[in-house]
Amino acid sequence: MIENVSTQDRDLLGRLSVYFDSIEQRLREGQGWLIFNADSRRAGRISRFIGDRLREYRPLISSYLIPWRDFALNAYMLKVELVAGSTPPTDLPTDSRQQQEYAIAGRVSQDMYYQMRYCDLFVLNGVNPSYPHELGYLDQILADRYQNRRASILITPCMPHELAAGFQALAHDDGNEAWKRFFSRLYDTCLIAL
Repeated sequence: MIENVSTQDRDLLGRLSVYFDSIEQRLREGQGWLIFNADSRRAGRISRFIGDRLREYRPLISSYLIPWRDFALNAYMLKVELVAGSTPPTDLPTDSRQQQEYAIAGRVSQDMYYQMRYCDLFVLNGVNPSYPHELGYLDQILADRYQNRRASILITPCMPHELAAGFQALAHDDGNEAWKRFFSRLYDTCLIAL
């Protein structure tokens, strides 16, 4: 596997190895990673490496590795679909089965939310917000983790300037502030790789 990867990835995997060799100390410090420029192949390789290393520490270290697609779906469920509570909209005819499905969706979404907030290490692969509710949800999760000094590893296909432009486009008036909050929190607590 090492022969088919770039110099940058060999360096990154080496740095990640050192990180996981002292993972308990890193987690006590709340230290994570922010990895830019990870296309799907690179992100998959990095995620597999992280997943393999995390299995070595089960059950002593709780972790939650989630792809962006699942994070975005959870954001939609909590921030758009279920904002009025755990029942379907009242203007639509509903039956008991539909109400039960909303209740299940609410419980699953809340469970994911708590795991993302409270696990020892949160790994989010493919960070690339497309909607304001995704950006707001990401900001909320990272604010909670930052406040409690919980480590996060975020992997994005974007370069820093591309992600910043995406934040500005989604947050409109608050775009610069949203990016500053995101980047300053992670710059304060993460190792950064391009």
